Amino acid sequence: MSATDTQAVIEHYFDLMGRGEDFKVCYADDVRWTTYDGGTSVVGPAEVQRYVTELHQNMPDGDGPPIAYTAEAAYLEGDFPDPRSSSGDRVAWCLVYDVADGLITSARLYGGLGFLAPVR
Repeated sequence: MSATDTQAVIEHYFDLMGRGEDFKVCYADDVRWTTYDGGTSVVGPAEVQRYVTELHQNMPDGDGPPIAYTAEAAYLEGDFPDPRSSSGDRVAWCLVYDVADGLITSARLYGGLGFLAPVR
């Protein structure tokens, strides 16, 4: 794959997600989502889609960050106001999607976002 191929996969993924459609079609059968803050790991297309949907429901609104693409990955990073803080603190994060054969094979979320994880 090329960086352009990776970009097409991720753009399709976010397009489906943004329209409220079934975005799990963008996942490999053995896709794994890992949120490092809190140690959450979710495996399987339906399970990852459910987790991501619930995670987004817990996140404050914000602009989509710029995305950097390589032949095998997409990198997003940003920050948002910490809803637990009254002093203007911000929460930084970085999300990495691994892509192969036209599908997302894994996603790794770094940063202090464990408090937003869906309760399981």
